[in-house]
Amino acid sequence: MSDIAGYKGNILLKKSNQNIEWTPELVQEYVKCSEDPIYFAENYMKIITLNDGLQNFIMWDYQKNMVSSFKDNRYTIVTTARQAGKSTTTCAYILWYIIFHADKTVALLANKGDTAREILGRVQLAYQHLPKWLQQGVVEWNKGSFVLENNSRVLAAATSASAIRGYTINLLFIDDAAHIDGWDEFFTSVYPTISSGTDSKIILVSTPNGLNHFYATWINAIENRNGYNAIQVNWRDVPGRDDKWKQDTLAGMNFDIEKFNQEMECEFLGSSGTLIAGWKLKELVHQAPIVEKEGLVQYKPPEENNVYMMVCDVSRGKGLDYSAFQLVNVTKMPYQQVAVYRNNAVTPVEYAEVIHRVARAYNNASVLVEVNDIGEQVSHTLHYDFAYENVLFTENAGRSGKRITQGFGGASGVDKGIRTTKIVKSIGCSILKLLIEGNQFIVNDFHTINELSTFSKKGSSYEAEPGKHDDLVMCLVLFAWLSEQQYFKEYTDINTLMSLREKTEEDMEQDLSPFGFVETGRDDFYAEDYEQFVGDAWMWNQPQDF
Repeated sequence: MSDIAGYKGNILLKKSNQNIEWTPELVQEYVKCSEDPIYFAENYMKIITLNDGLQNFIMWDYQKNMVSSFKDNRYTIVTTARQAGKSTTTCAYILWYIIFHADKTVALLANKGDTAREILGRVQLAYQHLPKWLQQGVVEWNKGSFVLENNSRVLAAATSASAIRGYTINLLFIDDAAHIDGWDEFFTSVYPTISSGTDSKIILVSTPNGLNHFYATWINAIENRNGYNAIQVNWRDVPGRDDKWKQDTLAGMNFDIEKFNQEMECEFLGSSGTLIAGWKLKELVHQAPIVEKEGLVQYKPPEENNVYMMVCDVSRGKGLDYSAFQLVNVTKMPYQQVAVYRNNAVTPVEYAEVIHRVARAYNNASVLVEVNDIGEQVSHTLHYDFAYENVLFTENAGRSGKRITQGFGGASGVDKGIRTTKIVKSIGCSILKLLIEGNQFIVNDFHTINELSTFSKKGSSYEAEPGKHDDLVMCLVLFAWLSEQQYFKEYTDINTLMSLREKTEEDMEQDLSPFGFVETGRDDFYAEDYEQFVGDAWMWNQPQDF
């Protein structure tokens, strides 16, 4: 083999246009490496370990599974425990990919630029320790990117809408994908850079971080909806981790079981203190919509003779909060979410047109508009400009807060919609909790589930956590309040709370039936006040406005 000069004085890097003296054995070995990334990595890739310094990379079984998935699938999503070698494994595949594939661009992205560059540094370290006959000559070599003489390159950047604009990406690797803020804007910008190719690849790797975009992609992958191959790496999969390791790790986390379950058991958890219990949030699985266009997401088509209700929240259309509505089938229990709307750029007049069009399509659904801010403009437009007859009005009801009225909007004390007072919100939150946790409200929408996972207790009420939204959830809160109104009972012939009570009684009987019943002589248990029956589900009783 000839003496190979280094790139810019670095003797570990091969310059471009350098010849290699190939022997039959080297050719055979090169071909073997080109066909098998696992063989290549285990025999020629070097990594730095905490205890032993520079070592050969000997893969564990789950790491081999990851690399095989990267090679054989266009899209791979990996949910992994902390410190399980996810970045090193991905670096091994990237290294193999750029050496044995010409004219490829790899984008290595993370939520922080420093993190992306640190991972790139691992690829560059491994590259420098390859034998020269395996290296491609180096054309450019920087902290944020490098280019090889086969015209393949790797670039590292933070996840932003403009991070890789102008590039055609063949392999997109996103580290800690669950921890990226503004995912929708980012991925909408990035996806066109890879979608034009027929063999371009996406690799998403992360620990869970709530029921967010990563969770949605993971669930869709598990249910074979989106083309991603799903791989989970639990802490137990890592050799050397046993019950003692678990106890030591828990102690280091101050015995925070939820944190351990998320970061080591790969469980997708909602925030603590959410209105809907964590165990129930984990059971909620979004469905694939039948139509999705311009903020409107439809899950079920209108059905003849079915009864529908729509609850609307209104924003100012300035790119901040969302104008949103929930359309619910109330023909029978469990109630079912059939369509949602969510748009933070629509004007109130445009929003009224959308409401009118969708409500009419769903058998002239009853429409309740929240009018605390500018919602009255939407309600007014629906009622007068579109002459829509099924707009609901409310009036004050003393200590009961508000009630649906047959009166006319504009009359004294009558609103063309609902003003959300503390008592309205408290009743709505309580009933919504009972409906969802009692499996009497079917949630189909991803964004709704995401908002529920961050709709948490603050003081004596609930609201979105900082930086999150609750527009869709507040529509459900108002729907839950509406479901206990006399108007609702007469319109649907359903008494929501009575049905929930009967459902609870039925469940209790089923739980107790194997053991028999004990006669106590008391037959008035279910005649008690509902507030006493459900205990602390009713948290507020003062009818104060916000």
